[in-house]
Amino acid sequence: MSDFVAVTPILVVGGAVGDIVLTLLNLPISGQDIEAQPQERQIGGCAFNVARALRCLNVPVVNGIPVGNGEWGSAIEAAMQQLDLPVLLRHGQKDNGWCLALVEPSGERTFITVTGCETQWNKAQLATLPLTPETVVYANGCEMVGEPGEALREWLTRLPFDQWRLIDPGPRIGQLDESFFAMLSDSNTLLTLNRDEVTILCGEGDPVSTAQRYAASHNITLICRLDRDGAWICDGRNAPHHVPVYPVEVVDTIGAGDAHCAGLLAGLSAGWPLPQAVDLANRVAAYIVAHRGAAGAPDWQQLQQRFPA
Repeated sequence: MSDFVAVTPILVVGGAVGDIVLTLLNLPISGQDIEAQPQERQIGGCAFNVARALRCLNVPVVNGIPVGNGEWGSAIEAAMQQLDLPVLLRHGQKDNGWCLALVEPSGERTFITVTGCETQWNKAQLATLPLTPETVVYANGCEMVGEPGEALREWLTRLPFDQWRLIDPGPRIGQLDESFFAMLSDSNTLLTLNRDEVTILCGEGDPVSTAQRYAASHNITLICRLDRDGAWICDGRNAPHHVPVYPVEVVDTIGAGDAHCAGLLAGLSAGWPLPQAVDLANRVAAYIVAHRGAAGAPDWQQLQQRFPA
């Protein structure tokens, strides 16, 4: 893995938001007044985090992230320009949303989100996105839920079955109907899930076993991110494949799942086999959680220096 050349374009569909990050000793209870320390103001959002990490690895990205009309939209457009991401989607009436992230000493984070134009999707907007048969599509569940996400859900399920797509349902997984996942059956879909999300989607029990059964019943592939237990590839046909974690001292878990998605997409863009792509995902995620803030995505040289292949 000494050489890395990404070729296949990645269409990143989802949201960019303003992030205001505070560190605090513990989360407040109702009515409590506590002190916090401002950490940073930055541009985040799952899709933007993924796009930023991909660009740091020189992966070709098609920008499917809406830019709104307001203070946050202006800041997001400026951040996109720095990453050489031309704006393809604009919202003339609504600004992008923003998120308050509360980080505890353990690195655990809690989010309070104000949504904006990144949740407002329509068929005409999505139809303008350039898409080739070779393009890999990424989408996040934060923008799929409810009536505002209906057009995005429908667009994802109506892509050609052989169009590769990586879907990260995230913490909103419980708000996505099983009918949505059923419509992805028999397609080239990768679902990436953390431990809790595996339980919500696949049921109680050993996460690898339940994920394998779910993958078999839907004929799709699940990537199970089981923190210190590494990642597991469950496709329902072959035996589950374990990809070990890269141990690091956890500083901040903000953006860890997004970093894992970016590493996986980067590996697919380079034409690597799925286990090798998941190993790259583990390395990118480990690098992110060992540093403060999701904005510190590594380039290839930094990744090689930190985690030699």
